[in-house]
Amino acid sequence: MKQKAKILVLLLIIALVVYLIFVRRENKPSVVIEDLPKKNCSRIVSLAPSITEILFALGLGDKVIGVSEFSNYPPEVNKIPKVGGLLNPNYEAIVAAKPDLVIFFENMPGMADKFDSLKIEGLAVKHDSLNEILDSIQIIGRYCGKAQEADKIVSDIRSKINSIQSQTAGGNRPKVLISLGHDYSKDPAAKPQNIYIAGDDGFYSEMVRLAGGQNAYEGKLPFPMVNAESIITMNPQIIIDIAPVETKPTESEITIKQWKNFDLVDAAKNDRIYVFTEDYTAIPGPRFILTLEKIARIINPQLNLQKNEPNSN
Repeated sequence: MKQKAKILVLLLIIALVVYLIFVRRENKPSVVIEDLPKKNCSRIVSLAPSITEILFALGLGDKVIGVSEFSNYPPEVNKIPKVGGLLNPNYEAIVAAKPDLVIFFENMPGMADKFDSLKIEGLAVKHDSLNEILDSIQIIGRYCGKAQEADKIVSDIRSKINSIQSQTAGGNRPKVLISLGHDYSKDPAAKPQNIYIAGDDGFYSEMVRLAGGQNAYEGKLPFPMVNAESIITMNPQIIIDIAPVETKPTESEITIKQWKNFDLVDAAKNDRIYVFTEDYTAIPGPRFILTLEKIARIINPQLNLQKNEPNSN
């Protein structure tokens, strides 16, 4: 992957973190799926990578005429015009595309009112938790005439979640730290600094719990930045570094060596440090089940889970 692509994916993480920190805490009633009208949408704009993935998973890819700049999966998305980012949509480009539906995240400041003023129909969904992601699949499916396809996708994902839960019930729950970004260095002797971790975020924490672990962070912040002393105090038994860029094996090895410099931490002592480079590990969309399965296999290597994952970087 070229350097530009790496930067774009890292910016995606930053945008996701900013959105979840400053927007997700404003709770409003969700859309009632059963009350949604069925629309005949033929020109759809998606304003988030996870929404784009849902549209394609539902078989609506041929209806998508605009996507957010960070959308890159499936590969066909790269041929679709970009209409701005998660927090800075290009309204001029959206209007010029003449959509009959724009799908965005609920609670994005002023977005619903903006599309109302532009006389463009909008549909808001929430991706703050795993259940909300699944709900949004059904919301979009019912709204766009793909209810059966949506029900099948959600049923398959829930079946996999239930399988993981049944296999992890009753076991010891190791403390898991999920790093979402930090100062990077090519020096193996350096420790990660200025580390953003998954806290009380409703996404990664849920996956850790479902996979049979517990979050090493016990506070209430969704994405706190912690220092070396905090890492030592939390003493995670497993560290997962979310670094969704296509890296050379040696680069991942350097990151692992840097985490091992926390030699007082159980994860470093027991070689339980992992780097996730797949882009879907940073996207709260339908492929979260792949991330959940990866985490579950790490926490419980004995689990009988599929290992065939799409190469989407």
